[in-house]
Amino acid sequence: MTHSSFKPRFRLWLLALLSLAVGMLVTTDAAAHVRWFVDAYATVETFEPYSLTDTAVLVWIAVALLLVGASVALDMRLPNVRIVDTKTRHDFIELLRVFTGMSMLLTAYEGAVVAPHLIAFGPFGTLLLFAQAGIGILLIANRFVRHAAILMVLLHLGLAIKFGLLAAFEYLIMVAIAVFLLINNLPTVALRERFKPYSVDLLRILTGISLITLGFSEKLLGAMMAESFLAQYQWNFMNELGFEFFTDRLFALSAGVIEVVFGVILVLGTTTRLNVLAFSVVLFASNVLFLIQGENEAAMVEFIGHMPVIGVALILLLLGAGQRLKVTNVLPQRRINTATTTVRVPADV
Repeated sequence: MTHSSFKPRFRLWLLALLSLAVGMLVTTDAAAHVRWFVDAYATVETFEPYSLTDTAVLVWIAVALLLVGASVALDMRLPNVRIVDTKTRHDFIELLRVFTGMSMLLTAYEGAVVAPHLIAFGPFGTLLLFAQAGIGILLIANRFVRHAAILMVLLHLGLAIKFGLLAAFEYLIMVAIAVFLLINNLPTVALRERFKPYSVDLLRILTGISLITLGFSEKLLGAMMAESFLAQYQWNFMNELGFEFFTDRLFALSAGVIEVVFGVILVLGTTTRLNVLAFSVVLFASNVLFLIQGENEAAMVEFIGHMPVIGVALILLLLGAGQRLKVTNVLPQRRINTATTTVRVPADV
């Protein structure tokens, strides 16, 4: 590396670190207890938690089982979908890398670790912020990606120590991305050929576990917070459609169950593209609703937090769902539509 090429890179690092320091200084303490865009200690005067024997809970459990069963049955009958060409696969892996790097850098700038509500504090928190900013810069610059992926896993261990195991499981998607990028940047061809066939599977499964955890923690077990959010932002559109019985309480339960179903189907590996497409519509709708309500800052925070999720969704939609680790592999194969041409998944996917 020449002295002339070192200077611009050094200036880039210095500018990024100075920007992070400014962001840490201007971040207010008011955000320290904000989760799901409401105060973490928010209460609902008429809040009444559901029990497992309530009719609504039993109905949604039945619906969830029906949806998962339908996904498994449908997956065994659908033809295989053509995988995109090598260049397109490479482009979307790069997009995942850049989106993840930008999200990590911007979140660190706001003084948070991985997610906007995980506000860093104390010396260890500050160390995590600088580490996250450094990882973000490496990913955006496409430098030492393999090392950045390893650092992402270590950062997540630090997140678990700082914020607890629940937070670590909620954002296990970051570990999923790290493992995916690591496998796709292994130092030798032999190692890449050995582990690449499992990279999309691991990305899908760990993302599914993340969604399941979020569904329970933020909407089912965290129903009070979800209802407080609905009361503040009025996202319960079911009333507008004429379903007056659909209270905020029922809406929070429904949203939680659906998110858990999304996650379970991802873990199982069935109808992944359809599942991801439906989940992507939900992500898009959340940003649109914030913009319609004039909550531009919340929409931006939501988008920044969703950038890694968007990258993962594109990978699962276009690169295949992973064919090695899925539940239908242990079930009798009964595919129909044999007239439809199927394409074998390339070994390097």
